[in-house]
Amino acid sequence: MRCYLIFSLIVCTFALANSYVPPPPPSSDYVIKEKPSERPHNFESLISKSIRFYEAQRCGYLPADNQITWRGDSFLYDAGKNGEDLTGGWFDAGDHVKFGLPMAWTTSILAWSFLEFREGYKGGLVTDLLDSIKWPCDYFVKCHTKPNEFYFQVADANLDHAYWDRPEDLYYEREAYIINGNMNGTDVCAAAAAALAACSIAFSETGAGRDTTLAEQYLNVAISLFNLADKGHDFAPLPSHHYSNRRWEDELLWASIWLHKATGDIDYLTKAETMYGDNNYSLKARSWAFDFQDTKEASRLLLYVLTGNEIYRDRLERHLNGILPHHGNLSTRYTPKGLYFRSEWGPLRYTANTAFLALVAAQHGIHPKAYREFACNQTNYILGNDIDHSFVVGYGTDPPCRPHHRSSSCPGLSIPCNWGNAMLNEGCNYHELTGAMVGGPNMNDEWTDNRQDYRSNEVGLDYNAGFQGAMAGLQKLKKGTGRDLPPACYIRAKKV
Repeated sequence: MRCYLIFSLIVCTFALANSYVPPPPPSSDYVIKEKPSERPHNFESLISKSIRFYEAQRCGYLPADNQITWRGDSFLYDAGKNGEDLTGGWFDAGDHVKFGLPMAWTTSILAWSFLEFREGYKGGLVTDLLDSIKWPCDYFVKCHTKPNEFYFQVADANLDHAYWDRPEDLYYEREAYIINGNMNGTDVCAAAAAALAACSIAFSETGAGRDTTLAEQYLNVAISLFNLADKGHDFAPLPSHHYSNRRWEDELLWASIWLHKATGDIDYLTKAETMYGDNNYSLKARSWAFDFQDTKEASRLLLYVLTGNEIYRDRLERHLNGILPHHGNLSTRYTPKGLYFRSEWGPLRYTANTAFLALVAAQHGIHPKAYREFACNQTNYILGNDIDHSFVVGYGTDPPCRPHHRSSSCPGLSIPCNWGNAMLNEGCNYHELTGAMVGGPNMNDEWTDNRQDYRSNEVGLDYNAGFQGAMAGLQKLKKGTGRDLPPACYIRAKKV
């Protein structure tokens, strides 16, 4: 089950957006030596495992070099209203729906993590990452069937969630939802444009995996999708309550920035700055969280990097500084063991996304000590430091083995899969969903490895995006001169 709800917040919005949050004092980076009793996590292994998770989420015809042996071809009949080929893409979470918005946001974050922290994707991880993001990009190209058309979702979530089975064996009506001249969808079209633009930059970079032809194709489709997004400003029509968005302005801003970065065309940057400066409260307000429904904070960071305008940095700092512990922000909560806690439903996604954003900001000289320490403390929690278990499947001490995920919970391909022998099975999933980060604990640090508890144990494309980006950022620091990781990034020896 995957549910996206519009947040109805009754707040004093002016005070929330404009209240001053004192920044942490600037300081130099950490430069320390590894201690005999402590060591950093294996970030390189975690990046590789996360990429494997995305491989397990593939839909369509799988390539000959598929490494997920328990997965096969699936939903080869996914098609548009006129028979257009819509095979491919990623399944969203533990289900088999292809949601355009979270898939596009995830793709752009993964590409951004590569562009910011390329040194963190060492060796074969570069080609693995590029191969990973190529999968959704090729799908988005298929979905843009005409200049005024874009298929933004395949399958109805309510119908899909009625089944607990492997995708290879499922055959049911999978409706394709389209944006065209009669229906606007600024949010999803702009999100896909941003993803393709970011990936076009990644594939045009020199080195392993470079493919300028592919980069040009992605950029051309990104430009076309941006034009479609900018024609009529509205949300995509919602087929069910499982997918919703807060605003469309932030996606259009996000896409404008990435189109500028990909093309060098100043008009895109001018549009982004004009949008931000046109008394648009929704773009100036502090974000509830950085996620696929709200990209404002990431856009502010990129605008600051591109222009040097302190107004963007100031707004970003208000968001991140207000999250740091001991800053007296009443809307910021931490668990007793130190997890930044934003929601009872999948709290670790917000934690991981914020850690990634903080690491990118630190790389650009914004409070590097405080932001890196925050990222290290939060990712160490996710990886099991001081809580006796990891939240990442296949990594660390006592990791999850019962994620809320259909295909990995099913037995071998020759054995039928259903609610009784898979969903309600008390044992571990039959197949390890390597690299997946589960939802996480409650406010009291309590968590049970229970497949039926989807709030705490489901996985998702967007769950792993910020997490993988944070791992790449920390791996880059780990490889830096003097191993300039904050002390918080080291695995602490167990107390006796």
